[in-house]
Amino acid sequence: MLIGASALSVLAILSIVGYLLVREYRNTEEDAARSALNIVQLISRDIQNTLSIYDSSLSNLIDLLQSQALSSLAPQIQQSLLFDKATEAPSNAGFFVLDAEGKLIASSKPAGPLLNNASQQLWFKTHIKEQKDGLFISTPMLVSESPNEWNLILSRRITAPDGKFGGVAVAQMKISYFQGLFRGLDLGPTGNISLISTDGILLIRYPETDKFYTGQDVGQAPIFLRFINERYGSFTAMSKVFQLERLYNFAQVGDLPLVVVVALSTEHIFSNWRHTASLIGSATLLLCLGLLWLTWLLTRELRLRQHAEHELAALASTDPLTGLANRRMLDKTLDLEWRRAQRAGTPLSLIMIDIDHFKAFNDSYGHQAGDEALRQVAQAIKVNVRRPADLAARYGGEEFAVVLVDTDAAGTRLLAEKIRLAVEQMEPAHQANTLTVSLGACTRYAKPGDDQQELLNTADKALYQAKKRGRNRVMDINETGLNAPKPTNPL
Repeated sequence: MLIGASALSVLAILSIVGYLLVREYRNTEEDAARSALNIVQLISRDIQNTLSIYDSSLSNLIDLLQSQALSSLAPQIQQSLLFDKATEAPSNAGFFVLDAEGKLIASSKPAGPLLNNASQQLWFKTHIKEQKDGLFISTPMLVSESPNEWNLILSRRITAPDGKFGGVAVAQMKISYFQGLFRGLDLGPTGNISLISTDGILLIRYPETDKFYTGQDVGQAPIFLRFINERYGSFTAMSKVFQLERLYNFAQVGDLPLVVVVALSTEHIFSNWRHTASLIGSATLLLCLGLLWLTWLLTRELRLRQHAEHELAALASTDPLTGLANRRMLDKTLDLEWRRAQRAGTPLSLIMIDIDHFKAFNDSYGHQAGDEALRQVAQAIKVNVRRPADLAARYGGEEFAVVLVDTDAAGTRLLAEKIRLAVEQMEPAHQANTLTVSLGACTRYAKPGDDQQELLNTADKALYQAKKRGRNRVMDINETGLNAPKPTNPL
């Protein structure tokens, strides 16, 4: 029970600590995802506001171009009015107006190489095919041979009054703007933030690495497909590029064809949790091992104590010379069985045994020979008293007693004769001298009010009669009188 209670306690401790650690793990993951999604939403809002400024500036530019009042003004005033709002757009590389043939008709800055042969550009052809007036965001375009000079083309279709294609209003936005926007975010040693078009083209990744670069097509990556399908959320997945488990947090930028992604390393996210879990786990394990060790020690001490108590009980109830029960155990057993026989109405028998001429034997051959003779007789008695409920005891000196439970007179006489014969047939205890015993037996059906001393006295009388009639014989006194079976080999 002690070991079971200790094991259950250890199991309960481990279960509670395990539950708390798992809950803390989930809380850590949720906190990291919540913080990253907040960053995603803030970045998305900033990008959406910035692109709204560009879109508003392009819309204003188109409205002014199609205004009849503008044509009456001087060219310098026209230029100033056309590109007045363009100065509000951050990190712009110029606003431009192209006619239906793709020729430049107005600009806030000198035209760069991106507008050369504009009619063949994808963004220009898209506006010719589609009659939508919404903002179009191109793929990143390299301004020069420098790897960091990338721009985005933001454009709107100019529709003539007759509904035909009238040209394109264009704004160039420096991608370096996003680097400044992302710079300073604490994403951990292996974390990063990316801006990807819904077509799967990487616009920018911060911090930059050789494995990901502006203009890279990641449209077939399973992780990107999940971004497109879910539009917003968090999930944990293994990065095949970095061979690390990462927590991906993403959101589409409003209605724009852009997705902001914040990727964090789970190793960094759970580093503090692992440290705490290691300390708590080690302390809990030591506590449980200590509890089990103390339980083992306590159990061991209890077993040793129980064993010692059993040994003391055995010593207290056993005769040290013969190994049979002692007088104290005899009295206790006789009292118990007498009261039980009274309740049940069953017979109780007692055999008193005495070694014949033992004093003369002891005087002739010494105490050591006498002790050996006692041990041999005790062994002969013990061999014949086989039932667990019966008791063979040393009564005192050279006398022995046998208590037989639920045994009638005939059974008692039979067992007494077996003991007598067994002693007679023993190997000589010393030289050629054969030991014999005299036995007195008594059987009683105890009634309420009877005294067990009557059983002892009667058995003792029967023993006296056996000695008086020549020894080496069994005398039986029961409730019907005295029986004296003839000895097999009387002395």
